[in-house]
Amino acid sequence: MPLTRDQVIETAFEILRDYGLADLSMRRLARDLGVQPGALYWHVKNKQELLGVLSVMILMPADSGPTGAGARGVADPDADADPVAAAETEAFAALHLQSQAIRRALLRVRDGAEVVALTHAIDPESLTVLRRLTLGFEAAGLRGHNAGWAARALVHYILGSVTEEQTRSGLIQAGVLESSADPADADSAFEFGLRLLLTGAATATGAPR
Repeated sequence: MPLTRDQVIETAFEILRDYGLADLSMRRLARDLGVQPGALYWHVKNKQELLGVLSVMILMPADSGPTGAGARGVADPDADADPVAAAETEAFAALHLQSQAIRRALLRVRDGAEVVALTHAIDPESLTVLRRLTLGFEAAGLRGHNAGWAARALVHYILGSVTEEQTRSGLIQAGVLESSADPADADSAFEFGLRLLLTGAATATGAPR
């Protein structure tokens, strides 16, 4: 049966999920598929393209996650008195939800944050889930370059914190570190940092909060 692009991508995703990014070489992928390495390049141009496809797959659960209001965000109790303030508060709540969804999606896949970070560094516009954060900050009231800069800071925060979390987990599994922290501490630390970042962004809108 001829090799297909779907087979290449699905097998690559299995290697990543089960063994991590360090084991995801084109040679390993070809071996698991039972083909010569050169056969892969009929279906993916290079490893960079492969990682880009895998990044989209990793973030897919966040792409269908909640983006509206109705969740705990950076709330303003007086927002209902001002339609503009209410819309901005709703936008910050949506950003809060989306950030949590992105983190969950990254944590589901071994080395997920590192893979997405590589793709984002090479082509920041290639991942729509992350690109939409700029639109979220614009809806929240940030103007000009500020929305893009806020989105970049948020992406760096999410990817950096999850990369650290996954690296530490890998070191614990390898016996290099002892597991001493409660997993809930990582959730709480991420939530605290996220709220700090979004609250700070809210002050940049010029609206009282």
